[in-house]
Amino acid sequence: MADAKDSVPFKALVAHASAVLLTHGVEVEPTAVHGVVAHLVEGMAKRVNMDEEEAVRLVTPEAVADVILKAAAHREEGAAPPHAVRPVRIDDRTVNVPVESLGHLVMAASQAGKHATLNGDGPAAAHLLDIATEIGAALVKRHRDGAAEVPVGVFAELAELVDSVADRVEAEGWSICPCGEMHGQNEVNSGTVPVMRHHVALALRLAERASD
Repeated sequence: MADAKDSVPFKALVAHASAVLLTHGVEVEPTAVHGVVAHLVEGMAKRVNMDEEEAVRLVTPEAVADVILKAAAHREEGAAPPHAVRPVRIDDRTVNVPVESLGHLVMAASQAGKHATLNGDGPAAAHLLDIATEIGAALVKRHRDGAAEVPVGVFAELAELVDSVADRVEAEGWSICPCGEMHGQNEVNSGTVPVMRHHVALALRLAERASD
């Protein structure tokens, strides 16, 4: 029997569910949508006692999107959104930014991403890594006369993520070394927060340039 996941209806369901999610203002990686579709189809097949290939037609794109949106909305307070969920960037403007400033923002994304990784927040770490990669790609592809064009949405996302990490360092005791042994990491952590706040302010100032 053919695998339902390889069928045209299954792939179409994944694509349609992704489109529905976009109408709700979120973008989700196709692999993540694929996993939710597979789970729902498997459950439907067992519930109605039919092959998964047939059950695909009983699952709607709206049902898939609803599961993903509810998972994002009902996460524990302060927790990161589910893996692969990103805000849709409606603003397609770019900002011309000096490479020195972009270097600081790559450092900010890397530093915050390291904190998120070491303290168990994989989704935030992945998002920060994506942003660092996006800024790096802009430097490589659009670097001219000491500056590069970067989408304005990058700065808003980076500011929100880095600010959130700084909050969790202060309020939840996130540490650059959460080993449980005291060897001076508290001083490093307390010194990191002002640097993160500085980078947040820098990102927000750069975003404002798009309005000038």
